[in-house]
Amino acid sequence: MRIVPAHALRRPLLTTSLLALSVGFAAMPAAAQDAAGEPDAVEPSTAAEPIVVTGSRIVRDTFLTATPVTVVGEEAIQDQAATNVADVLNRLPSFRPQATPATTAIFIGNAGANLADLRGLGAQRTLVLLNGRRFVPGTVAGSGNAPGFTVDLNMIPTSLISRSEVVTGGASAAYGSDAVAGVVNLILDNNLQGLRGTIQYGVSDEGDNDGFFTSAAYGTSFAEGRGHFIIGGEFSENNGVGDCYERSWCGDYEYGPVANPIPQVNGLARQLILPGVRPSTASNNGLFNSGPFAGYEILPNGSLVEHDYGTYYGPPIFQSGGSMDPTHAFYSKFPLVSPVERYNLLARAEFELSDAITPFVEASIAHIEGKTTGAQSRNLGLSPTDIGISADNAFLPADLRQQLVDANVPLVRFGRIGNDLGHSRGKVTRDTYRIVAGADGEFGGGLTWSAYYQFGQTDYSQRGWNTRKNREFFWAVDAVDEGEFLDGTPNGNIVCRAVAQGVPGAEGCLPLNLFGENNFDPAARNYAYGTVMQDTKLTQHVWAANLSGSLFELPGGDFGFATGAEYRIEDADGTVDADSAANNYYTSPGAGITGPATKVAEGYVELAAPLLSGVAFAEYLELTGAARVTDYSTSGTEFTWKVGGTWEPVTGLRFRATRSRDIRAPNFFELYNPTVSSFQFIVDPERGDNASSLTSVTLSGNPGLQPEKADTFTAGVVVQPLSSLNLAVDYYSIEVENVISTLGGQTIVDRCFGGATDLCPLIERDESNAITRVNNTLLNLNQLKTKGIDIEATFTTPIGQGDFTLRGLGTYVFDLVTVDAAGMVDRAGQVGSPVSQESGVPDFTGRIIADYAMDRWEIGLEAEYISSGVYNVNQIGPGQDGYDPTLPNSVSDNLVGDYWYFDARLAVRPLANPDIEFYLRVDNLFDKDPPNNMPSSYGSTNPILYDVVGRMYRMGVRFDF
Repeated sequence: MRIVPAHALRRPLLTTSLLALSVGFAAMPAAAQDAAGEPDAVEPSTAAEPIVVTGSRIVRDTFLTATPVTVVGEEAIQDQAATNVADVLNRLPSFRPQATPATTAIFIGNAGANLADLRGLGAQRTLVLLNGRRFVPGTVAGSGNAPGFTVDLNMIPTSLISRSEVVTGGASAAYGSDAVAGVVNLILDNNLQGLRGTIQYGVSDEGDNDGFFTSAAYGTSFAEGRGHFIIGGEFSENNGVGDCYERSWCGDYEYGPVANPIPQVNGLARQLILPGVRPSTASNNGLFNSGPFAGYEILPNGSLVEHDYGTYYGPPIFQSGGSMDPTHAFYSKFPLVSPVERYNLLARAEFELSDAITPFVEASIAHIEGKTTGAQSRNLGLSPTDIGISADNAFLPADLRQQLVDANVPLVRFGRIGNDLGHSRGKVTRDTYRIVAGADGEFGGGLTWSAYYQFGQTDYSQRGWNTRKNREFFWAVDAVDEGEFLDGTPNGNIVCRAVAQGVPGAEGCLPLNLFGENNFDPAARNYAYGTVMQDTKLTQHVWAANLSGSLFELPGGDFGFATGAEYRIEDADGTVDADSAANNYYTSPGAGITGPATKVAEGYVELAAPLLSGVAFAEYLELTGAARVTDYSTSGTEFTWKVGGTWEPVTGLRFRATRSRDIRAPNFFELYNPTVSSFQFIVDPERGDNASSLTSVTLSGNPGLQPEKADTFTAGVVVQPLSSLNLAVDYYSIEVENVISTLGGQTIVDRCFGGATDLCPLIERDESNAITRVNNTLLNLNQLKTKGIDIEATFTTPIGQGDFTLRGLGTYVFDLVTVDAAGMVDRAGQVGSPVSQESGVPDFTGRIIADYAMDRWEIGLEAEYISSGVYNVNQIGPGQDGYDPTLPNSVSDNLVGDYWYFDARLAVRPLANPDIEFYLRVDNLFDKDPPNNMPSSYGSTNPILYDVVGRMYRMGVRFDF
């Protein structure tokens, strides 16, 4: 994989056969670059054509910039056989693959989305640009790991991407608001000449995750070179991977959490991670949890059988072993990797009217379709949201009804897993349209300008078939004999109690028999289940103008500047079905989003002052600065700034540092998203007995949110002792105040119990003090902080008839801290993704890439390292300081070992035609299974960090004419 650190892009001896990009010495002629980050052609000063990569809006060699920039070139995309630029970015240690097809799980919302999440701070804090311009968002809020109003990288054709510049630090002053964690700037190959394309097929060692990918791009000049036209697109179809039981590491072990009863008499921890987990309060046939036959399942023939609680169980809700059910209900059916089909097309044309003005127009379309299998009905028989069976239920066998009467028990709790009723099935489609019209030009004297208008729209459509309706379901389950209910004389006509009572809206209710699998009338199931529908239109208007150039000469070079202004309007408008609007589904998107459009006006100036060059103790010395004023229609005016500098005391040794204030205002969904309901397993520490239940957890927007403000500091050193060896080490620190985020249902409950009284009003309880609802609303939390070190190195040398390249990239994370009134949680070193909690990042993630290339063939080997860590930083297990099994946060297994993954590739270019290349890539070469003892919303592992597919083959052919 050809990932090129920006600091490696200076020495002319690093040719393009070894690096994806290369630039010459700082003394080479300055390249002209518009404010959108698109370099014009320049005359090379070396054998390799230079490419200006700045991480800034001021034109200069990337080696001279104070902000670290990592460049991912076109060859890196090819080497990885990637079908999406997100696949390449997510292999950089500074990214966290939080939202990918492998993390869709049961969450229908944004199914199949691929987002960029720098530093583990959330995709909404990474600004994604295309040619330096914003791209229309493609996600909505509501479920899963994909936040609303973020850019889905599926929309951008990889066939036209020349490179990606990743600015790994605050960049709001230079690039605009939202760049808290950094910027991903995707640069198109605007000067493409000829035709190139790829045809590829991939399949896993297990015969799944199969997919077809094809792409093509064409570019040509016209009108004697005054005009240029490019067009490119791609089609990708991946069938994904089935559920947990498609992989032995998951289906053969089924690790999950089991609570240890209190008082503890066995010396074990409060929470146990055990194999063979099943629900202990519900079953496929139905399990009674109260009354005279508590602990018994009911079979389809109406008889009772004692439930097998296995080798260990703890109240509630899971047990280890036992049970009649063949699979773990919480792990079945939903895909380990969701199927995704997509196509996109982008075209661009420009025409030079004169040296002073070159108009251009750019248009793109994209279609993405993601699918998943959602959860089945899970009624655990414990809380008010679960099933209560009345003593007069007409489907209950007569002898059981009599036992309830004799015991004077009017109602019993009943746990039922609705596998026979079917899982919900979800599909999300996103159609995006975008057009940009503008012009670039020169005023003379080295001043360049650009101006454009951009319109983008995403039509988001979500369907969730076979989703349980809350009101209708409970009406249908509460079935009575009509005659017995009305006058005490049974007549055998079973109806819904609500119908017999004449409850408004209950007309048409059909009684549903849940006693034993497959005993229900399909018509009754159809009455109680429906289709969730959500259609949302996201729109974005952007007007922008930029000016850049040199003001005067300083001892170190030209005093550069860039300035500009931008005005944008962002809006969303959604419609849903009536039941979703009323929150009448088991899971749904809630009401359709609406609200006043958000309007943002920004103006900026950026300066670069090269103070010295070529003198003693100052081969190069430069100071930089930027300032931006941003006015939000929702929250007023904000000011951001950045100062930095680079100092090269001697050739080959450079120091750099930046300090910045960055901002991110709440986006449309964070402000106005309607209430969305879901159910999560919540443990209630306040009741002191591990009491827990499947609890309603709602998510909603908050119009009172204020902008986030971040202070970012980076400092590093770049060492180049030889033309073939480059090393950069950069420290970063980002502290975000007023963080816009949700804590998660379980965290809200835990923090309220721990003393954060400001969170307690978000918890609703009934008269028995049991939790009935947690409002997991968006809040301006106190702080989010991260600190760490990035390391990048390259080494190149000729060997025989070819060139050998060795690269290393690594990120060591000191802190990833969330701070609130009750204290702090540091998720650095957390390699698990516990249910209803934030995922963390490893202490260290590294990647080593070795490559040997000759004229006709090339071979590469990659190694990825994930350091050891803990499953959950909020728990303490054996081997950790402070472990005591009597602690409420003790767990039986909280340590995860380090992990290595290896990938290999081979490319062959036939002698007869060097423009055709055949290639084979094997990911997870040794078919390493992920750790399977870390329960999450995705099963028994964490697919954000670990590979759930196994050995994967990709083969294809590329052509370039």
